[in-house]
Amino acid sequence: MTHPRFTVLLPVNRPPALLPFAVESVLGQSLQDFELFIVCDGAPQETLQEAEKLAGRDERIRVFSFPKGERHGEAHRDTALKQANGKFVAQIGDDDIWFPEHLSELVRLLQTCDFGNLLQAEILPDGTFTVHIGDLSDADTRRKMLETRWNFFGPSTVGYSLEAYRSLDVGWSPAPPDFWTDLFMWRKFLARPDFTFATRPTVQCIKPSAVHRQDMSLAERQGEMMALMQRFADPAERQDFQTSCNEMLIKHLRSESRQHADNAARQTQTISAQQGKIRELQAELDLQKRRYDAILASSSWKMTAPFRKSGKLLRKLLSKRPF
Repeated sequence: MTHPRFTVLLPVNRPPALLPFAVESVLGQSLQDFELFIVCDGAPQETLQEAEKLAGRDERIRVFSFPKGERHGEAHRDTALKQANGKFVAQIGDDDIWFPEHLSELVRLLQTCDFGNLLQAEILPDGTFTVHIGDLSDADTRRKMLETRWNFFGPSTVGYSLEAYRSLDVGWSPAPPDFWTDLFMWRKFLARPDFTFATRPTVQCIKPSAVHRQDMSLAERQGEMMALMQRFADPAERQDFQTSCNEMLIKHLRSESRQHADNAARQTQTISAQQGKIRELQAELDLQKRRYDAILASSSWKMTAPFRKSGKLLRKLLSKRPF
């Protein structure tokens, strides 16, 4: 496939227990026009062997083997993308799962922007989930991501044009110590005023985050991933889950709308109170002006007669001055 629609990055640095699930979810996409780059960042030999076995089954899969790179091996992703042929770039973690419409939804998104994301749904070990909500088309959201340590989506929900990526001064590179790899990369896009940005409010990926599974063994995580794959292979299960995510999104938007309305009401009250104070001050000024005018008029009347008499005397004296 010379020029596929997508180049999909799949970085991996751990044993291969979870890798086949992520690969299967990519191969199961309704949009089949892609190439898949498995980027091994100092991964164990058994991971490389598993990746090569998967590549042997599908010519669209290509395996890159690198020694362990700095931080999360970000620079290896840049090396791989130098050989990319896709119009767009997507990425998936080896412990994440895409729903079948993920790439199709990314195409719809990237027809409107250079860089964007779908919504990220994170499943917790107890089965509950949360949806991280935001909108990249909002300038305040982008400013917050640029200026503060805040992010609402990870690599498995992102998409960008390869042309935009290659126009960056620096692509994927090691993030500074203790700084998030993804946000460090996103800021390179967000700092570009000539790029367009958008978020498509749909959940097409599930993330069983490793952050909440540090006490689970890799075998336990493998069992969880297998159960999730079986569950979401059922279209009805996917639909139910997405409906629940949409309800969460609607609830959030309604709450946000009420908050904006409350803020507007408070601002209106503040403005109304300020206008009332202005009217009171204006009335006080008007009253003082009337009092002043009355005092001035009274003083003028009392002083007019003496000044008139003095004026006559002055003119009389001046008329007698010898010049």
